[in-house]
Amino acid sequence: MKTAKPQSDDKALTQFRQQVYALLEKQADVLFELTDAVIQTPQPASFTELALAPALTRGWSSLSEALSTGRLDAAALHKLCLTQLPAGRTRYHFALDVMSVRRMHSPTLNERVYCHGAQREVGGKGIVVGLPYSLLAFVEQRGASWAPTVHTQRVKPGESAVAVALQQTRWLAEHLPPELTAETALDGGYGNLPFFLGVQGQRLFATARLRNDRVFYQVPPPLPAGTKRRGRPVKYGAVFKCSEATTWPLPDETLELTDASYGRVRLQLWSALRLRVKDQTVDLTVLRSCIHTDKAKPPAAHWYGVYNGTAEPTTLARAFGCITQRWPIEPANRFRKERLHADLPKVRQAAASDLWMQLLQFIEWELYLFREQAGDVRLPWHAPLPPAQLTPGRVIRALSEHLPQVGTPTQQVLPRGKSPGWKKGRPRTKPERYRLTPKRRKQAPAPSFAA
Repeated sequence: MKTAKPQSDDKALTQFRQQVYALLEKQADVLFELTDAVIQTPQPASFTELALAPALTRGWSSLSEALSTGRLDAAALHKLCLTQLPAGRTRYHFALDVMSVRRMHSPTLNERVYCHGAQREVGGKGIVVGLPYSLLAFVEQRGASWAPTVHTQRVKPGESAVAVALQQTRWLAEHLPPELTAETALDGGYGNLPFFLGVQGQRLFATARLRNDRVFYQVPPPLPAGTKRRGRPVKYGAVFKCSEATTWPLPDETLELTDASYGRVRLQLWSALRLRVKDQTVDLTVLRSCIHTDKAKPPAAHWYGVYNGTAEPTTLARAFGCITQRWPIEPANRFRKERLHADLPKVRQAAASDLWMQLLQFIEWELYLFREQAGDVRLPWHAPLPPAQLTPGRVIRALSEHLPQVGTPTQQVLPRGKSPGWKKGRPRTKPERYRLTPKRRKQAPAPSFAA
């Protein structure tokens, strides 16, 4: 893979739009115009209202048909988005998270599951009904709101978010050139044994939040020369409990620094701590982070697991830099829902929702490529921003006005006769409804007693 070279004016954007248009295998014109309609429509009341956008020259009835029957080469789109990474870097930061598309009142949609969300729809808790998507996003810089997605994959029923995340990190390690390094930051949903066990052997640097009561084991000391031990070799040494400071040995590295966002920070690092596994050992580097230590009541310390599958050493500065790069995916997810209308189309097939999320991934990279040419198109009550600090919300308003100059690769609409409508005597059938079945926890096997 070669990263894109900087191009002047709209050449990079125009070339990218033409490449994506070539990846649309069916209903290409309608789907492409639909993405431009999303850019030009800030607050549609319904999915059909996107047909009122100036960019959409097709009829309103073609929108739902395009989503249900259209096709896009998703694998090629992911590779194309990865090639748009800015050149001149040797280390790229990524963030991985699950975003849930709400489908609470869609019983005719298959493969719906219970997933986490902020709406608190089920039982007054942070649980919603919908389709969860695992997003692997490129983080432009720390503190910004730019996090365009390079790989989108739905977490299907029977799958776990950790298993899908491992597939995405493996894909990233395979398609990123060997001279480039990928650093991925994850939240607490991935700081567990299945993730750290599955990521072993991948060419990746990853950090994931750990529970504050996680238990590790130190690596047992080697036997003195000439000493023989009977029985199996010892795999686990003294216990290391994150919640009990008396079990901590001296850290391998300690770092104190002053950060613009986190104040006075104190970092501690322990290397070669082991997670308890049956058949093999998983060695991790564990980091303890205390922020705002200059305050009278600093917040509780956070623990992170660090996996390093690269040739560069693990240092506190590198791990802390990776951890602080994760935040931009949060405002990016909010932007996908509120402005790119991720929840807008009420489809009946999960595959149509997958296609919609892939189209939104295309729009994200359109905005990223256009950000340097965009002007500050703002509402009267918004404060002005310098060109280097433009947000995706400002850039999408500028691109909406600039789309006629960019042009479109779609074909002109051909004239056609009047639709005959629904044939008389043809019966109408109700769509199939699907039941929601929650995941069941694995039951521990009952103990058996010998007679």
